[in-house]
Amino acid sequence: MKEAYLVDYARSAFTRAHPRKPEVDGWGETRGDALLARVIDALLARTGLDPQAVEDLSVGCALPVKEQWSFGGRYPLWLSQRLGSTGRDCATRQIDQQCGSGLAALRSAAREIQVGGVEVAVAGGFENMTQVPMGPALFKEGVLTSPEALKDAEWLELEVALNMGITAERLAQAAGIERDAMDEFALTSHRRAARADAEGRFDGERLALANPGGETIQRDANIRPDTGLDRLAALEPVFQEGGRVTAGNSSPLTSGAAAAMLMSSAALDRHGASPLARIVAIADCGVPPERMGAGAAAAAEQALARAGLVASQIDAWEINEAFAAVPLHAMRKLGLDPGRVNVWGGALALGHPLGATGVRLAGTLARILAHRGGRYGCATACIGGGQGIAMVIERV
Repeated sequence: MKEAYLVDYARSAFTRAHPRKPEVDGWGETRGDALLARVIDALLARTGLDPQAVEDLSVGCALPVKEQWSFGGRYPLWLSQRLGSTGRDCATRQIDQQCGSGLAALRSAAREIQVGGVEVAVAGGFENMTQVPMGPALFKEGVLTSPEALKDAEWLELEVALNMGITAERLAQAAGIERDAMDEFALTSHRRAARADAEGRFDGERLALANPGGETIQRDANIRPDTGLDRLAALEPVFQEGGRVTAGNSSPLTSGAAAAMLMSSAALDRHGASPLARIVAIADCGVPPERMGAGAAAAAEQALARAGLVASQIDAWEINEAFAAVPLHAMRKLGLDPGRVNVWGGALALGHPLGATGVRLAGTLARILAHRGGRYGCATACIGGGQGIAMVIERV
């Protein structure tokens, strides 16, 4: 098995999506595949890599319907100014593994390199949640459907499994995670993200790109440095009367794109590239769909086992904050030091553009390891439908 290396990573700024008010979303009028193409172009420009060297493109998208259907990943390729004309021989695919789609795209790219199929690959992801909102709206339109037979399955509470907020309520109740703990975690996420932003930590990954209206989008729109526990505590539960999950301790609807460059050892030498990290292990698994948030911890356990590591050896963690209950559950289950988890904030503050998130998790993690001088990192996410996906990396 060959080694696969993460060479570089970039993303757009993440904007606040609003299906009913597209004007408030800086990317509201930008197709997600077009935004990803621009991120890929910027990544290629700063690495100086000849576009013809890219042999493989994997694209993550949680809702690949309507404006987000990309013809198996061909649209981002063709829309790329650098790849469109010279990279037509590049293989592509679009991957839907819900919130794990970005990490699944990285997994696809890494495995192609590890088995010797290609030497240079790009993994990307995008989501425009203004143009293609998740959940009820798409079911009402008939764009998304569920099999009638599943509605009679005794083992499956389908209405719960299809509502991510209710699954977060179930996880919080089962794990004994109280509302105040989730609000405090959300506050920490915003404060850490605001501090990291002020210190320029995201400058090496976040691009300044113009939208169709000519406005340059360069700041993450979801960070709220002025929020406080009193504001978070005043929010009503969203998904269940008397529940614990609110808009404040849930990730916001978000639009954005991210991409990463991966290479083999031979490609590193050939192109004179310096990698950020080595891909050590990848794992995904299934968990009860009614508590899908448990997937982040379960997948991390499997990835650590495959890497021959234990949780205490991981210097930095990126646990996707789909809901505050998810990282809180993982931290308790794995016995993690909070000071090593989401140190630059997470999706509660930065946003969660579903298909792009996994690429951000791994890319930001590699940059955190470089900044802090850590050796091992683990990025993990829960997945709607009852799954989890995790990746262990090692700083080079």
